[in-house]
Amino acid sequence: MNLTFLIPLKLESEDRVRNITTVLVYLLSKFDVKILVQEHDTENKFDKLVMPYLNKRFGPISHRLNHFFDEQKSPYFHKTKILNDLLLRSDTEVVCNYDTDVLLPETSYTLAYESIMNGSCDAVYPYGCGVYQKAVAYNANVFKTFLESDLNISNLDEVSTINNSTIGWCQFVRRKNYINSYMMNENFHAWGPEDCEFYYRLNILGNKVGRVNDYVYHLEHSRSIDSWFSNPKWQENTMLWNWIKQQNKEKLLEYLKTQDYVRRRM
Repeated sequence: MNLTFLIPLKLESEDRVRNITTVLVYLLSKFDVKILVQEHDTENKFDKLVMPYLNKRFGPISHRLNHFFDEQKSPYFHKTKILNDLLLRSDTEVVCNYDTDVLLPETSYTLAYESIMNGSCDAVYPYGCGVYQKAVAYNANVFKTFLESDLNISNLDEVSTINNSTIGWCQFVRRKNYINSYMMNENFHAWGPEDCEFYYRLNILGNKVGRVNDYVYHLEHSRSIDSWFSNPKWQENTMLWNWIKQQNKEKLLEYLKTQDYVRRRM
């Protein structure tokens, strides 16, 4: 597959370690793809807490998985910046923004990828909008059992509950269109409505956006200020989103072309 997964990472809890280990085992086992992980933290935890297991299970995988460490100097996790860093490090025709806590049925990955490669879509949200989330109670016992299994995702159904799904988690995008649509908006700091803004912008700028109407499996995890409404930038992010969604295409383009992150990167 001419595809790279872009994964921003901060290992602030044990469940995050379990989740990213699961995601990487699943992707490396199921697909011939590239994976770029950028860890944003005060210290490199990935090499100590995740890589030993991956090396033991897969052997040398550096040609498929690359990890970058970005020392955190701000008081928050800047996901949009990290995704742009990874986007510009990538070199495949299709990329996928990918959260550390997400799994999909195998067919959802291939349908999303093929929809872009055959030209019918420029971006694909590989899960339905509505009641398409399976929230997985992913504790240490479930983690161990799943990784020792055949990795059939339906094995997680018995520890899942049905919940709402909209536009977060992961998005497959043609790399050229992603860049031409001004990448992620780095003016969204910490956790917030950056996923809503990205979906709005892809559509208003004329990209063909599709969906795969199947479930997304969300591996439940604890919340810190980096992943909840308590983050220090929530109000500022919300104000920006409320302003952007009132702009038409021309006004939005005027705004985007003047942003520092755009000038710096493009």
